[in-house]
Amino acid sequence: MADSIFFSALASIFIFDSFYNIGVQILYLIPYLTLFVALEHISYMHSNRLISFWKDPSSGSIYVKGGTHIHYAYIIGTASRLIISVLFIGGLFAHSREGIIHVDNSAAVLATIVFDLILMICFGLLIGINRRVLIRHNSIIEGKEKISEG
Repeated sequence: MADSIFFSALASIFIFDSFYNIGVQILYLIPYLTLFVALEHISYMHSNRLISFWKDPSSGSIYVKGGTHIHYAYIIGTASRLIISVLFIGGLFAHSREGIIHVDNSAAVLATIVFDLILMICFGLLIGINRRVLIRHNSIIEGKEKISEG
């Protein structure tokens, strides 16, 4: 749960920077949110085959395995968005608007939109699988789902 809050805060910072600092029109929030919600739902629906649970017989702890590649995709999506900010804008919330690569404002906005969409894809996938893990974990705790031990 805490990791989902952290990932949400991090993605929100990047998206807010796009609107506040870079100049992406607020209307792009509609495709951003649509893409996020759609991919979160798809990830939630199909993530059962990617994860497995087991219980440690000695301690009674419940463990989950799988879905690591989605976390890696999120890290790559976030890192690429940060790199675009540094290259074209100069960093997050930079006032100078002087990045390492000098481009006109329309090119910087276009690059930001593309990498924001990639970030939203990765973020949606990540939140979907985390939601599935949380729901299945609660089902196991409540005794609605049985898992193997060891």
